[in-house]
Amino acid sequence: MRLAVVTNILAPYRIPLFEAMRRRVEDLTVLLMAEREENRQWNLRPHDFKTQVLRGIHVRPPGYEISLHFNYGVARTLHGLDPDVVMSGGFAPANLAALRYCKRFRKPYIGFGELVLRDPFHRSPIRRALRRWVTRASAGAIASSSEARAAFLAYGAKPDRILVVPMPIDVEHFHAGSERFRGSRDWAAARRRYPGPILLTVTRLIRMKGLDELLSIYERIIAVRPDVTLLIAGDGPERGRYEEWVRRRGWRRVEFLGYIDTSVLPQTLALADLFVFPTLYDQFGAVIAEAMAAGVPVAASIHAAATHDLVEDGVTGFRIEPRAVEASAATILRMLDLNSDGRAALRARALARVRESAVEPSAERMTRFLRLIAESPAGAVLG
Repeated sequence: MRLAVVTNILAPYRIPLFEAMRRRVEDLTVLLMAEREENRQWNLRPHDFKTQVLRGIHVRPPGYEISLHFNYGVARTLHGLDPDVVMSGGFAPANLAALRYCKRFRKPYIGFGELVLRDPFHRSPIRRALRRWVTRASAGAIASSSEARAAFLAYGAKPDRILVVPMPIDVEHFHAGSERFRGSRDWAAARRRYPGPILLTVTRLIRMKGLDELLSIYERIIAVRPDVTLLIAGDGPERGRYEEWVRRRGWRRVEFLGYIDTSVLPQTLALADLFVFPTLYDQFGAVIAEAMAAGVPVAASIHAAATHDLVEDGVTGFRIEPRAVEASAATILRMLDLNSDGRAALRARALARVRESAVEPSAERMTRFLRLIAESPAGAVLG
């Protein structure tokens, strides 16, 4: 099977998945709308699948964090590749061009990604109509969460032609990397800098990610446990405002770590006693899975799609509503009070859960689904 993937940019957490899929198909090419987005600082490692950046015009409207991509020559590029299946995530002009190519040449077009009905674009009647047209014209869909499955269904996908694969991550990279670091002298030296438990978040520093709520939660926590440190990894346009917030309150145990590359993120996660993800909106939230793989108990926002698939309250982690500041602080304090046996059990169950959606089994399920779509008549029910 020859597979073409159309996506906006190449993200580091997608590289292991595409590599695993390439090993299961005859040919894989990932077509990118742009080489990078303005709000990402990712350093991509070398990979062993083909990529091609589509030609296009990139326009960044006032107030937008990233550019809009108007790519051209998509059909010509796909015609040259002659794929058996096109997997395409999104509703940008390049995605629509890929769908038109597939309809013209009778190729299966598979929707792919973190589609959710909470997306602000869902409020637009025009965008809703576009999404319904694309979804109903598709041969199937691969949803990155149960919430994404519900969105594909709402837009008209057939239930038997939706595969749910929670966004795969390289579980062993995060698990083995964090365990190695915990056993090192560097870890012991780093931990000696902090007098008590460490809370960690990894996120974009923007209002939508719940940083205002997190700092309010932290204020409640240190009223009970003044020895707790908060580490904030990531960057963003509102970093200065949050740093000023911390300065005004005189908090000495809040540190802004800046952007952390994926290659060293396991070490950062290994420092933490608890990972907090306070987002107010996230189409998935892969860092939740990364923290679980790294053996860090998670308190995850109910506004992240990943929470509903990965975090079983009190079993694999804890769910919080960040806007309920007092209740969230109480949950985190209870988690910090867990004894060693309770923490070990939570970590083991969390690791088992994310291993179910690790890269290799996920790539196997996805390529099997794509082959089944490619080999089935358009109206056939998939078994």
